[in-house]
Amino acid sequence: MEHRVWSESIASALLRKHGLRVTSPRVAISMTLLEQHCHYTAQQLHAKLVPLQPALSPNTVYLTLNQLAAVGVITRFKLSGNTIFDSNTTTHDHALCRECGRLEDLQSEALDTPTSPASIKEWVLEGGTRIWSGFCPTCNESENKTA
Repeated sequence: MEHRVWSESIASALLRKHGLRVTSPRVAISMTLLEQHCHYTAQQLHAKLVPLQPALSPNTVYLTLNQLAAVGVITRFKLSGNTIFDSNTTTHDHALCRECGRLEDLQSEALDTPTSPASIKEWVLEGGTRIWSGFCPTCNESENKTA
């Protein structure tokens, strides 16, 4: 995924393009998500931004993230009961460390597309997120040192 520097003017233009009103909180939320390519819950993003914008409410973060997801600027998926927001909207898998919880994108040009089981033939599927679990390099190294 290409890295791009997100200025306030670029973030503002993106919001306008998708019919969203440009506000200081929306710009800050957009810039943080899109520039850092991290996975955040609404709570995590609020905690990161509130030192920079003390008046920022958790509700504003939650609503803005859902608005950005609704217009396709970001994606969202559930993981262990939490909604995760992801700025990488390309088709990709994820790797989740079972020890520390680190979540990373796995890019591949030829991701296997799983076939739908017959038991869900009546469902209307809109896509999904595949998550591989294991140990990140740091935790794997720690595990090997103690073994």
